[in-house]
Amino acid sequence: MKRIDFWGRDENDERLLEEVLAGLKTATCTPKVWYEELPEEEKSFPGDILEVFTKKGEHRGSIEVTDRYDIPFGKISGEVGERIAKGENSTLEQFIEDHIFSWKEPLAEQGIELNDDTVIVVEHFNLVSIVGEK
Repeated sequence: MKRIDFWGRDENDERLLEEVLAGLKTATCTPKVWYEELPEEEKSFPGDILEVFTKKGEHRGSIEVTDRYDIPFGKISGEVGERIAKGENSTLEQFIEDHIFSWKEPLAEQGIELNDDTVIVVEHFNLVSIVGEK
């Protein structure tokens, strides 16, 4: 089965995973350049069930991908932007700030500039199951 773990500010930051397990976070995204680096068998599509893991490798639950699409970072606005931000359990402004913080430096290290034209892959999902208690 395919698997996913969620970004954190450090190896102990499980805030996003906790939001997924609480049913608050229902979307995730990544720069397309990073998504394209994944092996084909790790890419997800609507209908796929993904096992959710902690940063320490503990299986915590499963989600089902309900939608996936590409969008330029600069086009995250209006109704689409609000849908993404709501799925990320944030405001649109917080979403943009958080993702600039998360992506700008790592992309720059690869010689890639994060700008309005940077295409991202957005995935919406539903929580299917929770394994164990934290």
